[in-house]
Amino acid sequence: MPQDAPHPAWVLIVGRPAKDWPALQAALEPQARLVDALPVDVLPALVMIDATQHPERLVGRLEVLRAEPSCRGAPVIALAAQAPDPPVEDWLALGVADVLQPPWTETRLRSRLRPHLQLHQLAALLREGHRHFEAALQQRSQAVAHERDALLWTLALLAERRDHETARHLLRMQGYVRVLGRGWRRVTGRAAELDDERLELMVRATPLHDIGKLEVPAHLLRKPGRLTPEEFAIVKTHTLRGHAALASAQAQLEEPCPLLTMAQEIALTHQERWDGTGYPRGLAGEAIPLAGRIVALATVYDALISVRSYKEALPHDTAVAVVCGCRGTHFDPQLVEAFEQDHEAIRAVAARHADDAEEMHRLIDAALRSAPAMVPPDGVAA
Repeated sequence: MPQDAPHPAWVLIVGRPAKDWPALQAALEPQARLVDALPVDVLPALVMIDATQHPERLVGRLEVLRAEPSCRGAPVIALAAQAPDPPVEDWLALGVADVLQPPWTETRLRSRLRPHLQLHQLAALLREGHRHFEAALQQRSQAVAHERDALLWTLALLAERRDHETARHLLRMQGYVRVLGRGWRRVTGRAAELDDERLELMVRATPLHDIGKLEVPAHLLRKPGRLTPEEFAIVKTHTLRGHAALASAQAQLEEPCPLLTMAQEIALTHQERWDGTGYPRGLAGEAIPLAGRIVALATVYDALISVRSYKEALPHDTAVAVVCGCRGTHFDPQLVEAFEQDHEAIRAVAARHADDAEEMHRLIDAALRSAPAMVPPDGVAA
């Protein structure tokens, strides 16, 4: 029995009068405390059942203990009378850990109970160590996740800056995706397909939706007028390029990274349309992954309310009307329903992470000075 135990173990006494406890308590101090009732949320180190006067009650008392969750794992010590032939074998067969007979001297009690109390103390130390390990592991995991997200955000910002976007655009996109994902669950009743963990994975992966623009010539991304068919064909490759880059990163890892898997899916499919007229694969309906459908709507809404080189920002209500007008053509009808129901939450996200107007106009003016005036591009979004 360790002499430096930080806390005394609780020993539950069943059926023995309190007047008989002093000798037992003296033998167990300071490592154990005798009680006839346990405090809330306390697990006993030992249970001692007095079977000296009424050994026939032992079976009933064992059944009561086994029905009590807090006592199921505690070893049971039976106190037997000084009899010529106590039923030790029978009691051990019932699950009793040990049987003690008089005389209960301090030395004898310490010797017989020490192993049980030591095991209890060791188990407590292991639980405490496990808690510390789990806390340290969680802290390290959070640090690694933070470092990984910081690197991914750096890449995402590099791609967005080539298209005159800002970090606030990415924050808005994440907010839209979270609102739309929750709304889609409510509208469809298909929450199992998009639980909280998967939705947050989608939110974290969203900033990488345009990562493929890193491989598209900047002058095409910043061109203030309509792209030629040849130029537009190059810009459209950003979906395939982004998917390929993320797949290459994934291939370097020993184990699949769910965040990169989700980012690949979004990068490849966020320009697909519900009616099959999108790119790069012309997918239609639910053949388009849900993440791609959600990010597609978020992308268009944000383009509508943002300043571009060929237009001013549209008011929120006008943007809502445009998105709703694309129900069943550009966008998933149920997703549009969720957008329509939650458009005020979408508006709040846009307001919370709004672009600085002067900064955006400076970026656009710089682009206009470096390129000839041209006809504005077609479509509701870049």
